[in-house]
Amino acid sequence: MDIQFSARHFNASAGLQDRIQEEMDKLAKFYPNITSASVILDHEVEHQRHCEISVNITGSVIAASADEENMGKAVDVALERVKTQLKKANDKQNDHRAQPLSDLA
Repeated sequence: MDIQFSARHFNASAGLQDRIQEEMDKLAKFYPNITSASVILDHEVEHQRHCEISVNITGSVIAASADEENMGKAVDVALERVKTQLKKANDKQNDHRAQPLSDLA
């Protein structure tokens, strides 16, 4: 999966980027057809951290964001929101599949 990182108003450490990369790779088990993703980390206000995650899947885009007091917590909350949406999209896709011909006989 192709992931683009952006950090606004601060420099994101390599450890933070590696952690986000690992968590984003785990999203494939919730929806297997993820094409690319974008992660924007923002530290504009003094005690407010913002994380925005956008995931491109076949046919649509799933986006989630979170505002928390530290960056790790903001990333965790945004990832949980993306996981919820990916599970819902996967369930919706599986519900609309055709019934196998072997079941019709």
